[in-house]
Amino acid sequence: MPFSLAKTIGLTKVGTVFRTSLLARAFAGGFVATHIPIMALMAYVATGADVNAGAVLLVALLATVLGTGIAFLVMHHLLAPIGFLAKDLRRYRQEGTLPALTKTRADDIGRLTDEIRDLIGALEDRMARLRRQAFSDSLTGLGNRRWLSENAATEIARAKRDRRPLSVIAFDLDHFKRVNDEYGHETGDEVLIAVAEAAKPVLRPYDLLARIGGEEFCAVLPATDQRGAHLIAERLRSEIAAIALASLAGHRITASFGVHEAQLQTQRFRDMLRQADQRLYEAKRAGRNCVHPDRSAAHALLAGSPVRS
Repeated sequence: MPFSLAKTIGLTKVGTVFRTSLLARAFAGGFVATHIPIMALMAYVATGADVNAGAVLLVALLATVLGTGIAFLVMHHLLAPIGFLAKDLRRYRQEGTLPALTKTRADDIGRLTDEIRDLIGALEDRMARLRRQAFSDSLTGLGNRRWLSENAATEIARAKRDRRPLSVIAFDLDHFKRVNDEYGHETGDEVLIAVAEAAKPVLRPYDLLARIGGEEFCAVLPATDQRGAHLIAERLRSEIAAIALASLAGHRITASFGVHEAQLQTQRFRDMLRQADQRLYEAKRAGRNCVHPDRSAAHALLAGSPVRS
């Protein structure tokens, strides 16, 4: 190999190491900074000036100050990103603010930045999956009771602020245990999924729908009074009754519904749900596959007059 080519390759390797190694860059900076006093004295002597103790001391002192300053600047340039990383990570831990973690160098600090960014990305993905698992029903994809409670609280606060009605529908599949016993739990799961899919198109984008028990569902309907909620519940009942699954061999799926218009000034969500559940159980006692409204609103609904909140 020609000497010039070998020299070029060697210099390239050295340059790569210097560019990508924090240790090599720190060593080079420290080496230069600590040798500045010696180089300054050598340069002073080389000028032919008078060599005396005072002059040598002054040159050494000034060169030492200069070397110390250069060493500080080099270390600051090399290590300052670590401080920025620590600040970003502290803000992420305390406030949940995702750090930018922009890679500006190809050395160990840059690789550390890449690793931290990848680690936070993986952590955020895992946390997102855990949040989905904590707040959703894995079988139907609907929200669960916890999700519904938290989001219902937001809707209740909005309804109070805007002075608009809010209603709750609780519904439960009729004789669902018989489906599991006669057709198996896999078919039971198919039924639950089919019910969730049938219910979604009936509800509006801002309505809340969740599976809150084995075969019990709940819908929270913002800006909806008793009459509107009753009509929506009837549509849900009709859609569920129309479900036809081959695995059921002609068996009909029905559900019973309880409807409650919230008393926003006195009730919390659990009170609203309890009232809707009571209407649901009354629908069960009334023969199932029906919608049971609040007692105070039943007469108005039958008479066709609007129910006011």
